[in-house]
Parts: sequence; structure tokens; C-alpha cells
Amino acid sequence: GEDAFQRIIKEKHDAKIMFLIQQANIRSSELKTAKEFNKELANVNEAANKKISNIEVSAYASPDGAYDFNEKLANQREKSSSTFLKKQMKKGKVEQYKDENFFKNFVVAEDWDGFKKAMEESNIQDKELILRVLSMYQDPEQREQEIKNISSVYKTLADEILPQLRRSRLTLNYEII
Repeated sequence: GEDAFQRIIKEKHDAKIMFLIQQANIRSSELKTAKEFNKELANVNEAANKKISNIEVSAYASPDGAYDFNEKLANQREKSSSTFLKKQMKKGKVEQYKDENFFKNFVVAEDWDGFKKAMEESNIQDKELILRVLSMYQDPEQREQEIKNISSVYKTLADEILPQLRRSRLTLNYEII
């Protein structure tokens, strides 16, 4: 009979770098996360039965504020995350940092999908109302304005939900042979 043997198993390792509102510099409190990611990267690189495929750097901005500003901010977050990662790879003697095709970069100016997911998982009092606003309006600026109009909830959103969306996600894709 057939077995479930796989010669190559695809694996991945994720890390998140969180940012303060309207900032793109990596804080010292977030360096620990990034350094743990680099340690895993070095371990995979040194292992005889593992081969690194690529690294994805995804940068996000929360949906509050002007779209143009958020787009610029997300690009800056991606750049600072990539630069930091390349420096760490160079220190750890992981030679792939020289290859630009090795990195896959993604930028999301306003993370409405992440906002919706965080809202669904939260227990904020007017959660259903906010989710309804998200489904009713497709225009990002109109969505943002309607959510701000629910002033009783906006402070809670600004404290609990929006900080989770200001991030860079590093994903190490590798194969176990």
C-alpha cells in the first residue's frame, strides 16, 4: 500500500516586530524577537538536512490616518525590517543576504483584513456594529470615518486593536529533506 512518506517537508518560522503609532524604527524591546528569528535562521542554515527557500518581509500600517501616509509608513517599516534582517544575516554569516531575489517583500498600507480579524476575535461591546460598518462600506476613508463616529468605542479600538496592526512579519520558509 501507499505510505505518507515525503522526501521534502516545507516548514516556516514566523516572527512579528511591533511598531509604535506613526513610527517605522525598530524599538529595543522588539530587538529580542528579531534576534530570536535570526537565531532560528542560523540554525536552519547550519543544519545539513535543511535548505532555506526564502524570507518574506510583510509590513503593515493600521487603517487609521490618511492612506498616503500609511502607505509611506508601511514602506518605511518594510525597509527598516529588511535592513535590520540583512545586517543580522551578515553577522551570522548567512550568505543569502546578498541575493535580492531571496527576499519577498509585501506592503499593506491599511490592514483592513487584519482589523476585521482582530475585531472578530475581540470582545469589544459594539463589535457587531463595527463589523457591519466594515461590510457596508468599501471606501477606506468612509469606513474610517464611520468607525470614528462611534466615539464610545473608538478609544478602545485605538488602545486594543490598532496597535496589533502596526507590525512587520518576518517569515522564514525552508525545506526539511
